[in-house]
Amino acid sequence: MPAAISCVTVPVDDLQKSVGFYKALGLTPEESDEDSAAFDLDGVYLVLLQRGEFGVYVESVGHGAAGKGSSETILSYFTDSRGDVDALLAKAKAAGAGAVTPAEDDDGSYSGYFTDPDGHIWEVLYDAG
Repeated sequence: MPAAISCVTVPVDDLQKSVGFYKALGLTPEESDEDSAAFDLDGVYLVLLQRGEFGVYVESVGHGAAGKGSSETILSYFTDSRGDVDALLAKAKAAGAGAVTPAEDDDGSYSGYFTDPDGHIWEVLYDAG
């Protein structure tokens, strides 16, 4: 099996609100129905799935769906410049991100964070190294 991730699925409470947030960031769903929406992020799909449906999948392997406000992952987006980091953080804030941190320098990288409407954490990063 080649080392690659094809899809990241995250649970959402209000699909339409979450789709609206990601549209405000400039993304367009490739597919959607009443329970899910899929965004093609340059060959890796971000799938928003209603929390109840998400629970069906994780319960099949003995897990429970994490509640809103719990984090097990950080989704990272790498930019081409420091200015792109600041611009995307500002766009997330304008779109209604739950939290936005100011970007900071850290050993050659420049990054900040925001949360989507369901509390999923996104890192926006420029690595000068």
